[in-house]
Amino acid sequence: MLCMEVREMTITKLKAKNQVTIPSSIMKRLRLKPNELFAVEIEGNFIKFIPVKVEPKYTADELKAIDTIVEKEKSAGKKLKAGREFSQYLKKSVA
Repeated sequence: MLCMEVREMTITKLKAKNQVTIPSSIMKRLRLKPNELFAVEIEGNFIKFIPVKVEPKYTADELKAIDTIVEKEKSAGKKLKAGREFSQYLKKSVA
């Protein structure tokens, strides 16, 4: 017995600003919502749209600590390099 995947095909068009409308039947089936983010890949002659979740870089506590640091250091003018130096300073402040 042969098993074949049945594909539902809907035609859509590429609009002037490189926009493609995802048919509502696909939106419902995949439970997609407006402003959803996608990774876009090419596989052979196919374009793949893969829904992705973006996690915030900092926790709520870390963001609170950043606000505290900014207020405290505004007048002092302490300079920190973005990246590792700032992350280490932030971890010390949260602890």
